[in-house]
Amino acid sequence: MNENEIIEKAKERAKKYGEVVGLVSRVSPISHGTENKEIKADIPFDVYLNKKFLVGTYIGISIPISETLILGRIKSVERSDILAISKIPALSPMEDFSAITTPLSLTIELLSEKVGNDIVPPSSPIDPQSPIFIPNQEFLREMLGLLDDGIEIGSLMEGYKKIDVPVKLTYEMLRHHILIVGTTGAGKTNLLKIIMANSKIPLIVFDIQGDYVKSMAEIGGYILLPITRDYNKKVNELINIFLFRSGLNDYRIKEKIDDTHFILSNGEKEFHLIISGFRLANTYYLLPDVTPIFSQQGAQFFKLITQNCKTDIDSWEKECKKFLNSYNLHESTEKNILRSVISLENTGLLDIKLEGKLYLDEPKYSELINKKTVVDLRFALERGTLSSTTTAFIIAERIFNIIDNNYKTDGKETPFIFIFDEAHEYFPQGGREEESKEALERLINKIMRLGRVRGIGTILATHRPTDLNDLILTLSNSKIALRADEDALRKIGMEEYSKSLMASPPGYGILRTFSLKVQDLVFRSNKF
Repeated sequence: MNENEIIEKAKERAKKYGEVVGLVSRVSPISHGTENKEIKADIPFDVYLNKKFLVGTYIGISIPISETLILGRIKSVERSDILAISKIPALSPMEDFSAITTPLSLTIELLSEKVGNDIVPPSSPIDPQSPIFIPNQEFLREMLGLLDDGIEIGSLMEGYKKIDVPVKLTYEMLRHHILIVGTTGAGKTNLLKIIMANSKIPLIVFDIQGDYVKSMAEIGGYILLPITRDYNKKVNELINIFLFRSGLNDYRIKEKIDDTHFILSNGEKEFHLIISGFRLANTYYLLPDVTPIFSQQGAQFFKLITQNCKTDIDSWEKECKKFLNSYNLHESTEKNILRSVISLENTGLLDIKLEGKLYLDEPKYSELINKKTVVDLRFALERGTLSSTTTAFIIAERIFNIIDNNYKTDGKETPFIFIFDEAHEYFPQGGREEESKEALERLINKIMRLGRVRGIGTILATHRPTDLNDLILTLSNSKIALRADEDALRKIGMEEYSKSLMASPPGYGILRTFSLKVQDLVFRSNKF
């Protein structure tokens, strides 16, 4: 086989996967290695006139000698006048269109290589005059490692141009957890709504600000409304307050499932609303593990005392004092328990009676693990962050325990997704005593490390990753960076994108994940 036949064969191989548009440079040495993964290529002027070659455009390379294919991405572009190429000084600034009919020079970042049926990191020598081509969708999907299954969140981007290749979050990404970082207006809420709507996996969204309530109503899922003692009202009155605050005034009760569970409809769409609360008798053994208020000794003895002293939160000090005294605890431990009981009482979450008659209780979590649910934490947040986070953690603990029991009984995973928006509110970095921080990190480990083995994936979103517990950053194996400041991007190791993301539109982001064939993927999210 002669030299011409080798290059022609490389061109034919390239044409199977796209349109040939140019050659690897003949005038620059072609070298790449572990540190440098860039090469030069040239596009003829007539092709440049008719095609868009943007920074970020994907480019295929067909290598003649190794007979392999490489996917690259344009990192920079260069145009030169014929005078610059020939290094002839211009005597005067005269226009000459023929002088700009020079090739477009590309710097291409190498991403992946197809060797037989395997996709591997690029390692083969790249020959001068290797044909380069605009890849088709099938080649792009294969070389990037994009799978057909998963939650579609948007499309691949080439510079400012969206291309018709969907970007999906696979179950493997989800179960290894995803952290989304972006400033206000960058598109975090829209992205989470897309995930919520498109997921085929049951999920629960912990919603502090009410951003997802109306969307879940439109989807037709479940809305869980934990209330506090500030709302000791008739059920119908509570529902009306909720509908007004949520912009759902056209909905009415269509069906009553039980005293606190209703189907609401506007004639076209319907959703489930469940009003809930917590009983001390049913949660006392969880409360020290999901709140930062107990010391280690205080937590242990609070559980023992409350187990023997069956009462509600209002009567705890009066009814349980004799049990407390019987242990002859250290003064500091006793004070911690009494302070913690007062804090729990002040959350307003425990032993709520509607109209002084009906004790509110928790929902049927065994039903919720098969549904899409938003937990509306706005009412709890009015009593403070402790009320809202305690509510979220009790619910997360209940769901984890059901899935954990399924795993231990049947040895099977239960696919499920936890979504925490404003994640720094739930999992803060510091500002707590060491014992409280350890308790929080035990909870993180349970939800994320043990949860992963059982099929639970966690999505966390924040605009303040610097305030987020470092364990979250460690356990989130996929990260999505939207528009954010440099400090936020540096915290998640993606500061190199600070300039490109600074002026990016909402929904424009970088997906960094272990489960693709390339490290980073540029995409634009769909609109909810």
